[in-house]
Amino acid sequence: MKTGFVMAAAFLSLAGCQGPDDSAQAPTGTQESQAQGCVSRFNGIQSCAVGNAQLAATAEGLQVFGLAQGTANGVASRFSNATGWQQAARMNLGGGQGQFSLAARDADQVVSTLSVTPSANGSQLSVAPAFTGTAGGSTYRVNVYRDGVFQGGGTHEPAARVVIFTDWMGNVYMAWGFAAIDFRHLPFPFAVRADSVPQTEDGACIWRMSLKGKTFTTQVNGQQLTGDTLELVEQIGDGAYPYRHFSGIDVKGSAGSYTIVNEATALVSADGAQAR
Repeated sequence: MKTGFVMAAAFLSLAGCQGPDDSAQAPTGTQESQAQGCVSRFNGIQSCAVGNAQLAATAEGLQVFGLAQGTANGVASRFSNATGWQQAARMNLGGGQGQFSLAARDADQVVSTLSVTPSANGSQLSVAPAFTGTAGGSTYRVNVYRDGVFQGGGTHEPAARVVIFTDWMGNVYMAWGFAAIDFRHLPFPFAVRADSVPQTEDGACIWRMSLKGKTFTTQVNGQQLTGDTLELVEQIGDGAYPYRHFSGIDVKGSAGSYTIVNEATALVSADGAQAR
């Protein structure tokens, strides 16, 4: 069995969620940008090294060094008033590496987070979202799709993790995405067809992980499901305050190599979606 694990594409969309002040837990995006080198490799995006990471623009894209040890190093993407964001990256994971954490920010407030942790033997992946639209954390719905068709799902409590089981290992091509509007309205690729998609509440955060050419299995409410796309949808509580745009994404983790090959943001207006 090869070391490492594969995540071919991950899509996150936010349709409004309330973010607490996280100043006591981590440096702000502004402080990180001032302390580390920043590169403007992709249109409208400032990429800043976090922790001990270093950045270098290459012909392929933007290479991130210094992710071999620990999970506090990575890259922070900064932009203005985006409603959609997507980053495609190539990486090599193995030798016990592969843990990632993502944080979506509106200025210095964390809107939503996602942690991705592989097991020691690389046969399963633990995924844990955190949503802030409801006091004490929001419940969320797990949706599983295969070839764009909804396979099933169920509701999880705020602290619950989703474990997916795999029998594939190897190098990684991954695309993280984030949006403040339904991702189907954005000029980014998506794997789920509009039909058969369960209703999503206005103002809900959505994380999505899609695998191209690979499948996984997971247990949801006692039912074993096989799919290539995992969707984690916030269940909105009373009094939630929706954000209409966001200004940054942090990606931290451990990887033998990490090269961003493409990154883009989008601003959706009444006239439609425009990528930049």
